Amino acid sequence: MSIIIRQNIENYTAEELAALRAGYTAMQAISDDRGFNIIAGYHGVPMQFCYHHEDELMFFPWHRGYLLAFESRLRDIDATLSVPYWDWTSPASQQVGVPTAFSAQQLPDGSRNPLASSLINVASTRPPVRRQTARFPGDPQGLPQAADVDSTLSESDFGKFSNLIQDMHDGIHGWTGGQKGNVPGDMALVPWAAYDPIFFSHHCMIDRLWFRWQQIHGINNIPQSLLNRPLRGFDNLSVASVVDTTQLGYRYASDEITVEDHT
Repeated sequence: MSIIIRQNIENYTAEELAALRAGYTAMQAISDDRGFNIIAGYHGVPMQFCYHHEDELMFFPWHRGYLLAFESRLRDIDATLSVPYWDWTSPASQQVGVPTAFSAQQLPDGSRNPLASSLINVASTRPPVRRQTARFPGDPQGLPQAADVDSTLSESDFGKFSNLIQDMHDGIHGWTGGQKGNVPGDMALVPWAAYDPIFFSHHCMIDRLWFRWQQIHGINNIPQSLLNRPLRGFDNLSVASVVDTTQLGYRYASDEITVEDHT
């Protein structure tokens, strides 16, 4: 099995970024269940598959399965692609906040940047919703720093670690969505967050932190009672099936990461 290496969006070359944007553009244009709009709807409206604090221990496994499903659809369009992660602790993010790859509204050729927004098209709500996503990020100094993450990674209990990261994750959702006047950004709204393309790179970072934690504390350091639980919305996946990223065919770039292996 070939291993996909998920990369930091900041390290993409111009060619890699152009290919990623082409993939997202194509995915956003598909109207059936292979398309961006449908898979985005798994998280909040209309499918409501995510657990959203309903079951804290399912936070990491469910979102790992969700990312796999999204990435699979992206790779159906271009097999060279993978979901990039947004390292909101990086020096660049601490300076500018949302990476330029996601914040630029238009590309040099004048076309729309598919990483900046996407169309929410949900006919089942009353009234139906059809609009572009919006984002009003806060001051970059409000983002977590590397030291915050490093401290959290030292927590060896899976449940406690999951809660700490979920709290951090919630804060970044609110920071990224933000608010303009009385209008909140979509990343701050559970029903609509996954329609913002940056959602998947934010959660790629979250998954990467679980991956790093597993490198330190072991991939099987998880309550055994969770292993047989199915991932809601994904009939072929259980918690046990998403524990080992090697078996799933991916890992994360470690260009700036050094962790000791205590397994």
